[in-house]
Amino acid sequence: MNEFESHEDTPEAESGRRGLFGSLKGMAHRLVTLLHRRAELFTTELEEEIVRLVGVLIWSFVGVQCAIIGLTFVAVTVLLFVPEGARPWVAAVLAVLFLSIAGFGAVSIKKIIKAKTRPFDASLRELEKDREHLKERE
Repeated sequence: MNEFESHEDTPEAESGRRGLFGSLKGMAHRLVTLLHRRAELFTTELEEEIVRLVGVLIWSFVGVQCAIIGLTFVAVTVLLFVPEGARPWVAAVLAVLFLSIAGFGAVSIKKIIKAKTRPFDASLRELEKDREHLKERE
């Protein structure tokens, strides 16, 4: 039995009374139980989204900072070992290379963000199931 069909934990079943008041009381109990479960699911998904976002932001920041430092050292080292006449050309090639890597990184971040399902997808799916179930009962 699902949460809509269970009558064992309703106040109506405890008292053994039938009638309009008992039905309304049972329906209210089921509604509160349903809303409570949906709220729990929503808060769990919210916590997961916050943890995911914080992780992405921290590691993005760390990665960008390390990449900047590393690429700066590489560029300076390459420019020191290149003859003086070729340094402007080598600097231009390095700049294009670094900008290309930055563009690839931006595209990768967009893919990562889009790969995740929409926020609160499980809650929205459960609410849709609830709505369909209630339509069937009408």
